[in-house]
Amino acid sequence: MTNEELTRKYVALDEMVMRQAEQIKTAFHQIGEAKSIAESVHKLATSVELLAREQCLTNEKVDALASDMEEVKEKPGRRWETIVSVAITAVVTALLAFALAQLGVT
Repeated sequence: MTNEELTRKYVALDEMVMRQAEQIKTAFHQIGEAKSIAESVHKLATSVELLAREQCLTNEKVDALASDMEEVKEKPGRRWETIVSVAITAVVTALLAFALAQLGVT
């Protein structure tokens, strides 16, 4: 091989090394970006998990409040039923007492 051929091969190899060095730099840059994206996705997944837990707790609280509201709504109805029951008992007792008094049993 002549000096000229060796020089051409050296220049070609040097150019190839420079291209590969650029490709390696690009690959490292892309790896860094991918790592950054993976970290962001991990943070996002953690945030979504926390939001889901908070949503479950909120749902439980809403269910408890709904149950409490049903009890509050039913309370006046139960009172009215008690009042009516006591009134009917009093009227029936009074009628029975009156009837027994008319019969002279008491």
